[in-house]
Amino acid sequence: MQSEQILKALERERELLEDFICLSEEQLLLLDDENIDAVNTLLQRRADLMIELTAIEATLGTWITQIRTDPSVTADMMRQLRAVNDEIVSMANHIVEIDEQTHARLDEIKERTRRELQEIDREGKMLHLYAEAYQKPTTRFHLKG
Repeated sequence: MQSEQILKALERERELLEDFICLSEEQLLLLDDENIDAVNTLLQRRADLMIELTAIEATLGTWITQIRTDPSVTADMMRQLRAVNDEIVSMANHIVEIDEQTHARLDEIKERTRRELQEIDREGKMLHLYAEAYQKPTTRFHLKG
């Protein structure tokens, strides 16, 4: 296993995570506008990225265990691999933070929507009670045409 291949795979993973971060940040902006349809589109794009990220991660897991015992891998290459891996971990943590903000905003939207629906329901019941209490006025006059 060549360490250059591993480095390229790690760099590809980092690129995918950069795309993932951009989508996640855009998702937050769309939630501010409550554009749920656009958010759903971004979620699909994120899901597509996750498929590729998962495939890369599975391959890297196998490769990394192989190079740990490979005497041909230089200390400099190991430092490069660790540096890129550290960036990847940092990016993944950033994505988790963004997702936590996203979930909090979604919870706020759901709660506000729930309150609005309760208000509409309450107003509908009040209108129904008003309609029941309303009695059609009786006319004492009989008009002949």
